[in-house]
Amino acid sequence: MINLKRAGMASRRSRRGATALEYALVLAFVAVAVLGALTVLSGNITQAITDVGGTVETAVADDFGA
Repeated sequence: MINLKRAGMASRRSRRGATALEYALVLAFVAVAVLGALTVLSGNITQAITDVGGTVETAVADDFGA
């Protein structure tokens, strides 16, 4: 009887470990996807920030006569 109880507990522990491993794999795939997206979009993001900065600079110069 005790052996069945131990086997049940061991089985439960091994399932928990597999779940943690699955979460770790999903997290790794998400991290790779985010890094890939940032790499691909970095030029566009930089250009957008530069454009906004230029627009703000022009607006300030027009308002304050700099």
